[in-house]
Amino acid sequence: MKKNVTVNEKKIIIFTGTAHYLTHFYELVFPALAFPLMRSLGMDLAEVLKMGFLMYLFYGIAALPAGIAADRFGNRISMIIFFLGTGTGAIITSFSQSPSSLTASLALIGLFASIYHPAGMGMISIGVKDRGIALGINGAAGNLGLLSAPFVAGVMNWLVGWHITYLLIGIFSLLWGLLLFFVHIDESAISSHGQVPDRSSGTHNHLQYFIILCLIMTLAGLAYRANSVILPAYLELNAGFLWEQFQKMSIANTAGAKTMAATLLASAIYMIGIFGQLIGGKLADKKDLKWLYLLFHGLSLPFVILMGFLSDTLLVIAAGLYIFFSLGMQPIENSLVAAFTPGRWRSTSYGIKFILTFGIGSIAVYIAGWIKDAWDLSAVYYFISAVIASLVILILWLIRYSRGASIRNIQ
Repeated sequence: MKKNVTVNEKKIIIFTGTAHYLTHFYELVFPALAFPLMRSLGMDLAEVLKMGFLMYLFYGIAALPAGIAADRFGNRISMIIFFLGTGTGAIITSFSQSPSSLTASLALIGLFASIYHPAGMGMISIGVKDRGIALGINGAAGNLGLLSAPFVAGVMNWLVGWHITYLLIGIFSLLWGLLLFFVHIDESAISSHGQVPDRSSGTHNHLQYFIILCLIMTLAGLAYRANSVILPAYLELNAGFLWEQFQKMSIANTAGAKTMAATLLASAIYMIGIFGQLIGGKLADKKDLKWLYLLFHGLSLPFVILMGFLSDTLLVIAAGLYIFFSLGMQPIENSLVAAFTPGRWRSTSYGIKFILTFGIGSIAVYIAGWIKDAWDLSAVYYFISAVIASLVILILWLIRYSRGASIRNIQ
């Protein structure tokens, strides 16, 4: 960020960054614990993965009403509810003893986690001048949640089990909710906010661009969820080189050590995405957003194809490069949402985005299970490849349809 960042902008960045960290932390703790839950509940992997369906479904479909509420009552109030609600859901999860109770408590987490993206993205896009960079920093914070969730889940499961892991996460969330309750944030719009410079086409065409973007984001959500829900288990099955090193150590035969090895690899992969987020956010303030969007999605495609073929070290490298581009495009995508929609509907617009990406994307939980049962987990990455190829074609359509409109963030 630039040196003239105001105190209010810093508060926005800190609280939205923490919330983004937590929402993605919750998202990946569950799949990171898939094998421990499988052993604890006596279920097979496909059944365990399906327990997260309602969590991911509510995470998406509740985003639209959450966005409408944020525009009506304020983003700060919505984020307080996010912190307190997810914390309560995590604590309830820590006491769950059966598949039905676990499914219900995870669904509660997903319901409250849905609040963050429309409220947090709306707060940044309205209240921070350097939108692209701020979204990049915010995206990196979310990626920290993605990378730390497998690591923390693996280590905590090894030390104290999955119940205590959820209990500690819940307490952490509650504390941040109480802190935000006592902190004032000015939610007034910054007048020099970036807009789409091509105004000749009018709001009607911008709405048409947004509709096309919604189709693209829906497919991106399917690809994102399919990868995130199987990656830790896929690494546990196909990247055993770290586990082989553990076998030479005293922890090799400790319960949960194999899961910990896989989750450490998943964390390392998501760490690479931080650099993608920061680079994508910085470029979003300088270049045409449509062409950047095409570039990042297009470059992710060959690496996700390779993930279906490779194993061990090469698999981890391909996964890291795929995550770099697939997560690096997010500040670009969020800038496009802001560019195509008016400020007074900003949180609602992000609500629409996340009901599509996370709501419809939740179907990927079942799709991954079906593909795994019919073939194997590697076939899921062939499905993801087909989805990304389809959305690249749609981006080309968006570029052609909006020909002559240079879509940028103006500083």
